[in-house]
Amino acid sequence: MAVPYTIRPATANDAETIRNLVRSAPLNPNAVDWRYFMVLEIVEDEKPVIASIAMIHPQDTIYELDSVVTRPEYRGRGYAPAVITAFLERSPRPVYLLAETDLIAFYERLGFRVFDPQDAPAVMREEAEYVNRWFGSYATYHIMGMTA
Repeated sequence: MAVPYTIRPATANDAETIRNLVRSAPLNPNAVDWRYFMVLEIVEDEKPVIASIAMIHPQDTIYELDSVVTRPEYRGRGYAPAVITAFLERSPRPVYLLAETDLIAFYERLGFRVFDPQDAPAVMREEAEYVNRWFGSYATYHIMGMTA
């Protein structure tokens, strides 16, 4: 069950929590910069808790949605879509991401579509090739985007 939450830009005080959340997921912790993150914060036992995070950062002439993580104990409550939607409302276009095959439908519900690699920006094509070489035996990543 979802509880009331606040979505806000991350601050320097959130940097360690963001790093820890990214490290808890199969994500690249080397590209994490708190200045590109939004956090979804709830209050639990009268203390603020960051339940979900997402990052949009510039990549050449596009923006990339990356490092979307929700703490396991808060999953299934709509927090990830909420923080992504809040970000998209504030972000310029185009926005792209890499999605594992099993997450395509999730991102399509948020307005993204799958791109053929030849139709995607070079920076995303190169990133997809790299990630798929690295994680290819575990998951396949697809380029998705929102251009309007």
